[in-house]
Amino acid sequence: MLKTKIIDQDSSFRLARTIRLSVNSKDMIAPKRALSASRGKYSNESSINNHAIRGFIEVYRHLNPEKLYKMMHDNDEINDFSYMISSSLRDVDMEKEIIVGILEYNSEGKKPRFEETELLLDLLNNPRFDIVTAPIIPKLPYEKYTQFLDEFIDIYQSTSFIPILAPCIPHYSRVDILRLFEYYAKKDDFIKNFICVDFNGSNPISQYTFVSMIVREAKLLEREFGEPAFLHALNLKYGKATKKQDVVPAKDLVIYTMGFNSFGANHKILRIPEYVGNYELKTKLLNRNDYGYYSLEIVDNTIKETKLHIIKLRNVLSDGKLAKLFNAERHGLESNDIRETINEHEYKKYLESKKHIIEQKTILKKISKVQTFAMQQKLSGLL
Repeated sequence: MLKTKIIDQDSSFRLARTIRLSVNSKDMIAPKRALSASRGKYSNESSINNHAIRGFIEVYRHLNPEKLYKMMHDNDEINDFSYMISSSLRDVDMEKEIIVGILEYNSEGKKPRFEETELLLDLLNNPRFDIVTAPIIPKLPYEKYTQFLDEFIDIYQSTSFIPILAPCIPHYSRVDILRLFEYYAKKDDFIKNFICVDFNGSNPISQYTFVSMIVREAKLLEREFGEPAFLHALNLKYGKATKKQDVVPAKDLVIYTMGFNSFGANHKILRIPEYVGNYELKTKLLNRNDYGYYSLEIVDNTIKETKLHIIKLRNVLSDGKLAKLFNAERHGLESNDIRETINEHEYKKYLESKKHIIEQKTILKKISKVQTFAMQQKLSGLL
């Protein structure tokens, strides 16, 4: 049983809400940063032993046809996969923290075969997961994806399935987003009050029209089914930053102004074409005071440490690979502060105190556009 309940709503950013998410005996209050669970020392965000940011765990795994083929023909492969899931959750309180499981299956734009779909569902049917989504199939057209979902649901209905099944919205066109929401609305097997949305490694400002469509359709679902829709952003990123940019604005954190309740790590692998030339990504660290992501070379005199932090700045300066955990902890603590500002109806004032948000005037303008469009009850001029 999954339940959602609105606690409060900001008076200026009307889409920003504090919301309680309850799954059986577990619950949490959002905005919340989901912590990624993995086996890697530098990527296992669920290993951060900071009680203030705990409560929501995201398990995201990549699969391909070769891997599924091995699993189909070797039970040890399936056992290894299950073991990797279990071991990645070793630092998670299974009695208190809500766990969502997501599979991304890269089939090169081809619809999975029946036996592949069957195995994908079996892998998601893990007793450690509280919620799972329909698998993400990159590059699969809408028509093929809904055919896949039909087969997925048929298999689901014949299985004793443990986790709660939630919709997932791939990074589709506006027209296909509308069609997919209509599809999910008619399928009783999918809950309607928790929805995952794939940002495909982008940020909510550059994708503000995509965000507007998602939030607007989620609002329509709320009115139809009578319960708030909890929106979780997958593969969200602050934006692209090359070695020439020492500071970039924290566009990822403004997702809470736009009707989303949580976000997790970006799991997309950036493949840089050869013709791009000398393109180098630089490690960036979040400064919560001004909402800038700073390059390691200039960060020492900018970010202030407090006793709240488990991942210390000095440790990241010694080992830059800790940057992912550093940022995840700051995201979690910032989400907590945002939750308080929403309850105090001071979110707009709080955001306007952030230097790198105010300096890019288009950020607040696009937030305003999302607010306006998402509140519309009828769609006009988009189809």
